[in-house]
Amino acid sequence: MSLRRILLGTCAAMLALPAQAAEAPSVAQIRKFMADYGACIVRREPDLARKAVLEGANFHSDSPEGKRLKQRECMDEDLLRNSSGGFQGRLRMRFDEDTYRGVIAEALMAKGIPSLDEAALKAIPLLTYDEPRPLRTQYRDGKPIPEEKLERARAAIARKTEAMLIGKLGECVVRTAPAPARAVMSTAIESPGELQALNALSPALGQCIKAGETVSLDRMSLRGSLAIAQFRLSQAKVGS
Repeated sequence: MSLRRILLGTCAAMLALPAQAAEAPSVAQIRKFMADYGACIVRREPDLARKAVLEGANFHSDSPEGKRLKQRECMDEDLLRNSSGGFQGRLRMRFDEDTYRGVIAEALMAKGIPSLDEAALKAIPLLTYDEPRPLRTQYRDGKPIPEEKLERARAAIARKTEAMLIGKLGECVVRTAPAPARAVMSTAIESPGELQALNALSPALGQCIKAGETVSLDRMSLRGSLAIAQFRLSQAKVGS
């Protein structure tokens, strides 16, 4: 797996563009929108923002928490209408939950949350992650689950597995190279400085990516995993 390819990869957002849109938004525009979203949620819902990163709040738009985490004030589609510095046409963006958590975690740290005590890192137990459940091929009554549903389940397991691996990778990098990982947070998104800071993590990434392990990363997902890990570790109790 090429580290250069990882760090130069594009943002893995799922986009739904209107038929007459002149052009898709740039990665920088998407990331700016998400950074603004994270800052907005932290400002409007500080307690829920912390819960989202530390405990895994529900981002589903039908849940009470999800409605607050995806409130119109922070995700108004009208913000994406044509403007001098905005996107062409209307745009719908769908991200995995850890993408939201990553920008929220970084926004929380920017608000002056106590920084990670690097000296205490070794005394902080490994963080826990939401692991995917094994694939079930039968219903409770013993009848086989249709292949179509199994395919959806396999896809969901694959997404959850990758999210778990990226989360563990972020934690490993923060523990292995805490100062360089922290330096990433001080760079502007999509800037040469950000790329330089991420490339400086290549040795740590090389140590943390296990042989035979496949992880798809871009700048946004890697930075987000570092932000989540740093925030979670900064809030963890030594020896807990």
